[in-house]
Amino acid sequence: MSFIPENTPFVSLPTALKGRISPHQLAVLWVLQSYYPNIWPSYSTISKDAGMCRTKVIHTVEQLVSLGWLQKINRVDENGKKTNAYKVTVWHECRVPAPSQTSSEPTSISATSTPNELGRCISTTRGGSPDELKLKQVKLKQKTKKNKYTKDFENFWKMYTEMNCDKCVSQSKKPAFEAWQKLDKETKEKLPDCLQADIDARIKKIRKAEWVPQFPDCHRWISKGQYEQFLELRKRQTKSRLNPMLANKSSDQPF
Repeated sequence: MSFIPENTPFVSLPTALKGRISPHQLAVLWVLQSYYPNIWPSYSTISKDAGMCRTKVIHTVEQLVSLGWLQKINRVDENGKKTNAYKVTVWHECRVPAPSQTSSEPTSISATSTPNELGRCISTTRGGSPDELKLKQVKLKQKTKKNKYTKDFENFWKMYTEMNCDKCVSQSKKPAFEAWQKLDKETKEKLPDCLQADIDARIKKIRKAEWVPQFPDCHRWISKGQYEQFLELRKRQTKSRLNPMLANKSSDQPF
């Protein structure tokens, strides 16, 4: 049984997925099945077709594989480049055979593989019961929640990305959060002040008509320790406020 009749411009998916699949998952499945039987578009192509960012596409593909609704296998194109091939495996949801389903399974495919060879190469996934699939979705949501950003980081991220200074256009939030997580609690608390001090220092240079480099991607500003000089300055300023007499003494003056 074919789910994409020849010479017809539409894609079919099981109606049993209603209420059990996220919009992103549905979009990626729809795009992949639209390439049947040669389902090997790149992540960038899927991203363009689905109207999603490439990172979200990669994450969604892994979700679909985990749920048993998609299979992924490595392939090698005519230039020897390694890419991915896919097979949509949601057909068990409506209890009908998958397109080009066969019993034998070759171990590898290439750019010249026929559709039947591709179908054999990617084995059919056995689906679980609705309760099992629902449990998988819950686990995926819980996993996603673990990757959510903390409130203090969100505040710092907003400050960094919305500052009125020349900065790198492309800002990578996930690497920035990973760099943030490596900092100790005290440094995290002082980082916004360090950023403000860096901003103020650059503004002073601009007013003096001095050349000032743009702020880098946030994760580089953190991981490269560009805040450290302002962290030390903040410590000296705090010490000066606590003991102004000591701060004004020269090193050779006695107490």
